[in-house]
Amino acid sequence: MKPIPAIYDEEASAASAEPSTSGHFPLFKRVRSTMYKHRAKRFPRLPEHRHDL
Repeated sequence: MKPIPAIYDEEASAASAEPSTSGHFPLFKRVRSTMYKHRAKRFPRLPEHRHDL
């Protein structure tokens, strides 16, 4: 199983070979931070300690 960054890089490089889609893929670092922000909005963080439950 490939890690997500490797899959993203493969797809972005394949898409950038086409003139109509080149330049439309942001860096994975930027995409990853956006994904984590959206995930944090949907799922609350777990408490750090058991007594905080």
